[in-house]
Amino acid sequence: MILKLFRAPVVGLICLLVMSAGHQPARAGRPVAAQLLPSNSLAYVEAPDPAAAISVIFDHPLRAEIESLDVYRQATTSQPYRDFLTGRKTFEILMGMEWRPAIEALTAQGIHLAAVPESRGFILLVHGRDEAVMETFRTKILEMSRMNQAESKREREYRGVQLYEINKVGVAVVDEWLVATNASEAGRFVLDGLLDGVQTKNLSTNEVFQQAIATRPETCTAWGFLNLDAVREQPKVQRALNGQAENPLVELIAGGIQSTLQKSAFVSGNIQLAPTSLAMTIGSPWNADWIPEERDYYFGPDHQGTAAPLPQVEQTVLTLSTWRNVSEMWLRAGDLFDANMNDRLAEADATLTTLFSGRDFGEDILGSFDPEVGLIVARQKFDENAPIPAIRLPAFALVLNQKDPDQTTRELRRIFQSLIGFVNITGANEGRPQMDLDMEKQGDGEIITSTFQPDSGGREADNTAILFNFSPSIGFRGSRTVISSTSGLAREILAAPEPVANRAATDDDVQRVNTRLMFHADVLQNILSDNQEQLIAQNMLSDGHTREEAETTINLLLQAIGYVKGANLTLSHDNQSLQLQLRIQTAEGDADGINGN
Repeated sequence: MILKLFRAPVVGLICLLVMSAGHQPARAGRPVAAQLLPSNSLAYVEAPDPAAAISVIFDHPLRAEIESLDVYRQATTSQPYRDFLTGRKTFEILMGMEWRPAIEALTAQGIHLAAVPESRGFILLVHGRDEAVMETFRTKILEMSRMNQAESKREREYRGVQLYEINKVGVAVVDEWLVATNASEAGRFVLDGLLDGVQTKNLSTNEVFQQAIATRPETCTAWGFLNLDAVREQPKVQRALNGQAENPLVELIAGGIQSTLQKSAFVSGNIQLAPTSLAMTIGSPWNADWIPEERDYYFGPDHQGTAAPLPQVEQTVLTLSTWRNVSEMWLRAGDLFDANMNDRLAEADATLTTLFSGRDFGEDILGSFDPEVGLIVARQKFDENAPIPAIRLPAFALVLNQKDPDQTTRELRRIFQSLIGFVNITGANEGRPQMDLDMEKQGDGEIITSTFQPDSGGREADNTAILFNFSPSIGFRGSRTVISSTSGLAREILAAPEPVANRAATDDDVQRVNTRLMFHADVLQNILSDNQEQLIAQNMLSDGHTREEAETTINLLLQAIGYVKGANLTLSHDNQSLQLQLRIQTAEGDADGINGN
């Protein structure tokens, strides 16, 4: 919604920033942005120190390397880039200084944006370094704007302050402030606050805003909040928050978050930008009473479900650790999904019950595992004496813990063997290679493996097929159970030492990590390099490139991935708040933020 408000071309926006010097009122104190905005603002975003963000971006150690790339040099010769340079030079001439110090002066005390209910409106406040800077900006842009022939533009006055309007967006400059808005009543509210002093009822006095701003870090690149109490009144938002999930995967990912947003007064977020990392955090108030009984599967019946640490294996590209009682969600499907989805789940349940030899899938199969669920994706190692597929996929494995391994290991072993037999029967009818079953001991554990046999018949064998990426296996060691796409990854996970358990989370101020996802870009780069020839061929076919052009494109992709070290996404909560945090680390950054459990 907010993005639709910014459709005017750049030239038109420059022409907006025009006011007269006619009335410069005396100020009653120095207001902050929130004191100038209406109390019914739906959302608010601020960037308190744009100069710092500009410095991080334009002084980044990777800048020189990026500018040395052929694709960058080619972009600088394009007509759009030349037009950009012309506009930048014009701006510098008008301001009498280079573009960077000019922008830093114009935004020295912050940029603030609010969404208001009036006409789906917005208010933009730019707080300059001082009155002299803003006056220079106003007069210089005024000269240029009067030469502009844009339609739907007019000048008018409000309480002695000259306004300039184009495409229904009005702009004014008062003292150190530039104000732009498409909501006339809200605009008058801001100007009255600047002319007369802040009004008694404003955004800073709004109770929900006061709760939200208490969560703002002392320093951040940007911070914002959304008033959920206000936006929940809109029909589309009501349907999104109160509707049932489209499928079980969406419910597993977002079910608990949806219940929280149904009750929470606000959502706030901040961005922390540093030379070696970017951290984005979204938070909301949280209360255990907001989670209905049918969603106990998400946080646990005592709301202390915690993601377990996973075994460490080499060349890991992605790991996901979460607390989800999947069995309980499956059994609660009638309360969580609509009639159509429940019919489909009932069909699936009947089929799965047959595949699992009459054992109920939700209660007997899913219910035999603890709610701690792990997923490990790693670069695959191929045996030179075995078929090597043309496309080399990463290996992946589920890491689970049985509740009662003495009772269920034998049953799971038998079920796995039956499933491989079923796959062999269907595969034979479709001409696929058969799988051989094998069993091996590994210390105090065991692995049941299945391996596709290469075709050694009289016809030309196709032993580079994609299915040779797979050797489905299941392994057991104590309560640990591994269901893996390859026997190699299953062996690695079973052989890995037990990870150190997270500290028990019992205090109110402890953040319980419900879900943690970690991504390693260097391993992804290696996986793509393993498939470089296939990627080049695909690029030539899909985009019509020559081989040289395709190689350049794929090499650029690999190089771009190399600029990132990895990412870490966590969903956590304490007794009062729910928090989702994404941290991205560049290649020069410290690895601790990525590799830590």
